[in-house]
Amino acid sequence: MSKIVGYFSTGQTWRVIDEKEYRKVFLLNPNLAISYLKHEIMESVEREMGVILSGTKAGFYAGLRFLFPEVVHLAHLYYGYKGNDWKFKESKFTARFMRKFKILYPQCGLYFEVFRHGLIHGHHPKWLRKGKSVNEWYVSNTEKLDMFGVSLPELTKTIKTAILEFIDELENKNANKNRYRLRKFLDALSDCGKILKKKDLKGYAKYDKRRNPEV
Repeated sequence: MSKIVGYFSTGQTWRVIDEKEYRKVFLLNPNLAISYLKHEIMESVEREMGVILSGTKAGFYAGLRFLFPEVVHLAHLYYGYKGNDWKFKESKFTARFMRKFKILYPQCGLYFEVFRHGLIHGHHPKWLRKGKSVNEWYVSNTEKLDMFGVSLPELTKTIKTAILEFIDELENKNANKNRYRLRKFLDALSDCGKILKKKDLKGYAKYDKRRNPEV
């Protein structure tokens, strides 16, 4: 197996290590997964959203642009597919993760399409037709409104709850010697630790070397 950048809870946090060796270390120390969720994901959500939701000039789209990638990453850790297997399943399994943990429930897939895809790939959420009219949407930093949209404080709270429930599930399964979810977690974490090589960037290099960049 090739080398990856692995997560460790003591000493240097990120280290280059042979993937096969890292898998051994990780499975011998299941608390690494717990530590990762607590200190890499939970603390990041609390820190970033604390800034975005504070003050009179609080972020607007920034909260969604931060939170949705975190949800996608949590889904990846939960279901554990690697490489192109995850790439082609990302939307489906992220929506499944959102349903399981009641994130923007019950229209999880719809919210994922309108808000996540709209804001990650464009400037604003997508528009949605309802009957003969176009549905309005809202994004609020302060309150939940009685219309289609997202309350950032509520979304932040449900994501933090999902992280805690994910941690509880891992702890319960570890206590019962059930490593299924832990192995899925490890598959995803190893996938995210992949070190890009020249061949991985070949497609991008072709665009960079074009004689006429405007074509």
